[in-house]
Amino acid sequence: MNDLFTRVDGALRAAVERVQQWFDPPLDREAAPLEVREAIIEDVEQHVESAGAGRRVMPYNRIIVTMLAADKPSRARLQAALGGLQESIAARLTEIRCAVPAGFAVEVRYITRPPAAWAPHQRLALAYDQRDASDLPNLAPTEPARLRITIARGQATHASYTFAESHIRIGRSAQPIDGLGRPRTNQVVFLEDGDDHTRTVGRAHASIRYDTTRREYRVFDDGSHNGTRVMRDGALFEVKPHDPVGVTLRSGDEIQVGTAALRVQI
Repeated sequence: MNDLFTRVDGALRAAVERVQQWFDPPLDREAAPLEVREAIIEDVEQHVESAGAGRRVMPYNRIIVTMLAADKPSRARLQAALGGLQESIAARLTEIRCAVPAGFAVEVRYITRPPAAWAPHQRLALAYDQRDASDLPNLAPTEPARLRITIARGQATHASYTFAESHIRIGRSAQPIDGLGRPRTNQVVFLEDGDDHTRTVGRAHASIRYDTTRREYRVFDDGSHNGTRVMRDGALFEVKPHDPVGVTLRSGDEIQVGTAALRVQI
């Protein structure tokens, strides 16, 4: 038994030491790509500042990540792990109740050789910058783009819906009670007593939100039993339940809620 406790304690200490590496740059070159991604997100979170009255702010709207990738396979692994990094950072800021700054952008650069100023085992560097509004001519508008949703499979109160809203909820019945007992209002309303496809739609199934920073709609699964997916050009993208990042929508996409389906036109 003592030997078991010793092994567990040793594993915990090793985990703590590995996490501490993330916050004590430079990050070691042996770190896995997904650990590098988490280290970047955690470093950004450390730059969030309190603004009083429970508010938190990020004083920078541009982050430049410089990554060391000595060869093409290394770069490919890092690019796969760092895909959607900007969205993940924005989602983390939202989670910790920090406003995402206007014009927020994350740029990842890859180099094959470390600069002379880097430490011997350094793998990446983060630079934080604040650009003036005059340097940001393409700031996202506050009004969302017009979104048309057409029912492709299943039965709803309307054959199609048109919105210019920042938050659209999809579910079965207009005003159901969600899994936590809270009232909810759905804007895309599938019938309570519909066909087989309609019955696979949860009462609080999914939602679509407009990201004003990136000027795009994203779809989120609100914890459905039968899942949410996006079909685009023959490829199927799974929307993970309660994932704060969601999946970007493009004009022509099909959103599958259970086995029911909606077509999107932006």
